[in-house]
Amino acid sequence: MKNLRLGLLGCGPIAQFAHLPALEKARGVELVAMCDASSNLLHRIGARYGITELYTSYSHFLESDIEAVLIAVADPFHVPLATQAIEAGKHVLVEKPLGVTAEECLHLSETVSGSVCKLQVGSMKRH
Repeated sequence: MKNLRLGLLGCGPIAQFAHLPALEKARGVELVAMCDASSNLLHRIGARYGITELYTSYSHFLESDIEAVLIAVADPFHVPLATQAIEAGKHVLVEKPLGVTAEECLHLSETVSGSVCKLQVGSMKRH
């Protein structure tokens, strides 16, 4: 069985201290691309993890051959970015909370229902 080709959106603290260490240990998934608005941070973290497919443009990131996106950015951006990923045919794992309003979460639910993509909300370390 081939590994799932994953792209990480967001190279900030949650990615650095939780997701990237977990991905190093994970089986069945290969981190192949990263995207962040900060070119400096993106290249620093990419070099640390040996990732050469680096994007500051989310649209170019979604055009790549990744199969899934792990969204680790600020809460207000979760739903809009997850919606774009689903519409681009990518599976999505998004950090909690899913969204900041019930309405936007319902809209995302409708988007997912109309696609073949999977959406999962991370619920690790819920306190």
